Amino acid sequence: MAHRIAVTVMCDGNRPDFVTDETTPVMASLKRAGTWFANQRGIFPSATRASSASIATGCHSLSHGLRGNCMGLPIDGGFEFHDAGKPEFFETYRRHYGRMLARPAVSERVSGLYGSIIASNASPGAAFFHDSYSHAHMYHRELCYAPGRIPTGETLTTAAGHEGDAIVTRRFIEALLERRPSAATLWLSEPDKSMHAAPLGSEVHLAALAGADRLVGQVAEAVERLRDEGHEVLFIIGSDHGHESVTEAIPVERRLFEAGFKSSLEGPEIVVAPQGCAAFIHFGGEASSRRREAADWLRQQPWVDNVFMGEDLAALGQIPGDDLIAIDMAKTEGANINGVPGLSAMAVRFDEEIGEIRRDCGMHGGRGAYETNPVLMMIGDGFEAGRLVATQSSITDIAPSILHHLGLPATEMDGSALQNVRQDVTSMIATR
Repeated sequence: MAHRIAVTVMCDGNRPDFVTDETTPVMASLKRAGTWFANQRGIFPSATRASSASIATGCHSLSHGLRGNCMGLPIDGGFEFHDAGKPEFFETYRRHYGRMLARPAVSERVSGLYGSIIASNASPGAAFFHDSYSHAHMYHRELCYAPGRIPTGETLTTAAGHEGDAIVTRRFIEALLERRPSAATLWLSEPDKSMHAAPLGSEVHLAALAGADRLVGQVAEAVERLRDEGHEVLFIIGSDHGHESVTEAIPVERRLFEAGFKSSLEGPEIVVAPQGCAAFIHFGGEASSRRREAADWLRQQPWVDNVFMGEDLAALGQIPGDDLIAIDMAKTEGANINGVPGLSAMAVRFDEEIGEIRRDCGMHGGRGAYETNPVLMMIGDGFEAGRLVATQSSITDIAPSILHHLGLPATEMDGSALQNVRQDVTSMIATR
């Protein structure tokens, strides 16, 4: 029986200015076939794991609860650093908070229809927090499971990169055509993986874009097959964030130690949770009383663009706390060695040398113009072909747009369905 389906492909880290006829001909063609959201915005931090949760739930971190790519969790005397991408963090998060995400994901909301599938070649954290209560059929190298997180016994031998993306894409298309779920999401690791490893605009980066584009084309063919069968398909192609090029790497926790805010370099009283071009700084134990003093010191550093505390964090959609400072790293006008605009310092905890390795390569997490501008195009009912929307949209609008397509209510969401956007719409400019 024909029914409505929403198919989403996320090309991790892609930037709108990289979608061109020369670089990504398939995506450029799809851009003209649907509605292009030119002023799409990510969350803060513009990092994959929290962004995955936001895309799944239609909410900012303040609502769903996952702060960033990594986090500090309280222990005696301060905090302990945790990487939210590691598979074990999923249960660590559950034990600490007594729940998973505080808002339901699309996978839960469509469970009463034809269910959902998620195929991901991103980190385990990015994949599993996209379905934190395990309502989907999940296809991931760490674990393939059926609803209820029941292991299926299937294994995917993949790694981040194009070869792994190709394997996951084939499995996604098989599951899509076999199950015909209400919601289906494919999350590619490229071009993000190559953008982190090579200068933006390099041959490595351009090859990764071309590879991701070919995989999008394979999904587009499957979508057309579903449409030929009578299914009304909403086809969404996007990314979770953009990228800036690295100018330098700052060991923020080491600098705080050298400035006298920590009694020992690796002590728990101050723990930095880097988010790429931003960072959260947790204060506990004996350092708790020095948070405002540290904030004043950070504002004087040339490698800090902005310092956020309290309600300033809440205004960004982030979780405030009286034990927390967030910083956005310094942005620089200009372009990298390949002429790609958008430059930012990156935050690390201790490493003094990584900046030379990462210079001109891609990074994200902060509030720079390019790292906060992901890709979004939508093709299907409610999205006129060849239209460009200049009104600001958000990755939190993706989930409510899916629910609108499926005829489901979008309650407890920060975003809004983009089918309702009609103001500030112009004709599509030619893709160069």
